[in-house]
Amino acid sequence: MKKLFLIVAAMFAAVSFSACSDDDDNGHVSDKPVLVKQCIITEEYGETGIVYFEYDSQNRISHVSFSERTDSKVEYLFSYNENILTITHEQIDYIEPDRSRTDIYTCELNADGYIVKETMNNNPEDSEFYSYKNGYLQTSYTNFSNIAYNWDNGNLVSYSAVGYWTTTFTYSDIIATPINMDLNFIEEFYDYHFWGLFGKKSKNLPQKSVLKEKDSANTSTNTYQYEFNSNKTISKVLVSEVQTGDYNESRNYSIKFVY
Repeated sequence: MKKLFLIVAAMFAAVSFSACSDDDDNGHVSDKPVLVKQCIITEEYGETGIVYFEYDSQNRISHVSFSERTDSKVEYLFSYNENILTITHEQIDYIEPDRSRTDIYTCELNADGYIVKETMNNNPEDSEFYSYKNGYLQTSYTNFSNIAYNWDNGNLVSYSAVGYWTTTFTYSDIIATPINMDLNFIEEFYDYHFWGLFGKKSKNLPQKSVLKEKDSANTSTNTYQYEFNSNKTISKVLVSEVQTGDYNESRNYSIKFVY
């Protein structure tokens, strides 16, 4: 699956996540991620979409589905066999069945359970490769693109499609109970990154992300505000997106997490 980056972006780790108590015995926030079962996306004018997540007996993600309209559906099915993860991506169009399609992604996992290679429909020329350092994603590359990830003190500070664009992050000091979704990629609801499948996640909550095109005035800036449940898990993220340059637009929406 090719990742969906915003605007001009050219655009799992199959780690077992354990559900946990809200706090440890000393009253501190637990460091074990809580599993997200739904993401409810509400646009500023009231339109709503829901992404559903299911997990197997080892708390590995097993099914993701999304149905924004009654005439179509998107879902992902996950199958694990030792160091191989198979992801079946189905796009179903009930009005025009000929437009429905199914793609199979075969993912090779390293000893930590992180994806190191993904191949679409058994076509070696349609493969993507990933490298890690101390569990943190460093590069992803294909025959056509190369993306580098830069980390500092446990946080992803930037990632770049070399020669094309760069996304940078700033962070909040807020401490929250961690969840299994990767909040650095919160705008990408159908992406391996958001699902927490590429190595370790940033330790702090992102406060702002800025995507900047190379040699262009085009930018996309997202700011994030958080609401919390009583157990310090995130209940809702309020996202404000502003695009400048060739795309002078703004958008506000919220993402509610159901556990």
